[in-house]
Amino acid sequence: MSTTQQPAPGGRSLSKSVAVGLLLGAVFLASVLIYKEGFMILAAAAAGAGAWELSTALRLKGWYVPRVPSVVGSVLIMPAAFYGGAQMQWLVALAIVAALIIWRLVHLLWERREAPIQAFRHTVRDFAASAFVVIYLPLMTSFTILLLREPNGAAWVITFVVTVSMIDTMGYLVGRKLGKHKLAPGVSPKKTWEGLVASITAGIISSVVLTTIFFDFDWWAGLVLAALLLLSAVFGDLAESLIKRDLGVKDMSSILPGHGGVMDRMDSILPSALITYLFMQFITTF
Repeated sequence: MSTTQQPAPGGRSLSKSVAVGLLLGAVFLASVLIYKEGFMILAAAAAGAGAWELSTALRLKGWYVPRVPSVVGSVLIMPAAFYGGAQMQWLVALAIVAALIIWRLVHLLWERREAPIQAFRHTVRDFAASAFVVIYLPLMTSFTILLLREPNGAAWVITFVVTVSMIDTMGYLVGRKLGKHKLAPGVSPKKTWEGLVASITAGIISSVVLTTIFFDFDWWAGLVLAALLLLSAVFGDLAESLIKRDLGVKDMSSILPGHGGVMDRMDSILPSALITYLFMQFITTF
């Protein structure tokens, strides 16, 4: 009798997915709790890898984003935010968008010597794609760095990452085992209402418990954060599903066994980082 782990629906191995997930979780906790600069490096590596994946995927549909400059820029935003705060975060992000546009212009002028220059609307589309990559990936990721800069930053980062991870994990496991009613079949056929209920339950419990332990908040504050993170996590997941459907790809890459690409793990984290940062700013002010 074979004991080989069968792939989960969609071709992914559950055992590999769990093993890689636990390893990533351990690396994340170690970097946040032991050495904050290590988390900055981890975030920079994730943003750089994600930028490569997304830039490569966009090329499948003719959206040209310079890959190497986008990776370098994605990496640079993290130390800029870590050492320079929000002001440097935005300045570097805008500088990277400008650099990608200039890079593409020079590339087009160089190509013109051998081939007709592309249509103006295609050029504008390439510029827009470059701006999208920077805003969607490294800029959103860098809000985790701004959170980490706070006096209790490690607690904020752990709170939102663990909550989002529980939302994703419980939604996946329950949806896979018990899901029968599709949530958004036209966008993400595997999402179910049963999985959504599990995500809501896990998100509320995680957020309320962690905010009570770390910040001594009233239960309602954890409930509000849970609601915000549920919305941002579901939005991020569905947004990437739409991107992958439009690009005609199943996963952004296969670099993470059982998970797909780095982007496939960051989809819910990206908008949730911004939401948590705004929530932190609001609740600590009032």
